Amino acid sequence: MNWRHWLLPLAIRILLLSTGHALGAPPALTAVGEIIHVSAGIGEDDAIEVEMLRRLHNLELVFALQGSGSYVADVKVSVYNAAGAKVLAAQSPGPLFFATLRPGQYRVDAEFRGRVLSKVTSVTQAGRRDLYFYWASE
Repeated sequence: MNWRHWLLPLAIRILLLSTGHALGAPPALTAVGEIIHVSAGIGEDDAIEVEMLRRLHNLELVFALQGSGSYVADVKVSVYNAAGAKVLAAQSPGPLFFATLRPGQYRVDAEFRGRVLSKVTSVTQAGRRDLYFYWASE
């Protein structure tokens, strides 16, 4: 793992801590191989944190119910590379999920209450991809 993969989590924590204690604890960053990921919530206190995460990661996933747009949490996330190998398996306790992936083609599966939705995307060196997953309301 190169130095950038260690520096990014440190930089995020320093920036989040510098915004003040009102934000609460910074999000728990996790590294799986070269992939860094984190889940976040939606709320007034989370706005600065979420904007910071958007700037630092190249993939953002949003989880919600169709129609109402109500956010959902506790979503199982799986990411597969172009060869079909699973490169990430994680649980997102919040409705937003951020990851830093190498440039390439990926399939992202999101599972909520036993229902899996899949999307294919490409990630580039610069810029960010946003994927929205909407489940039918029960």
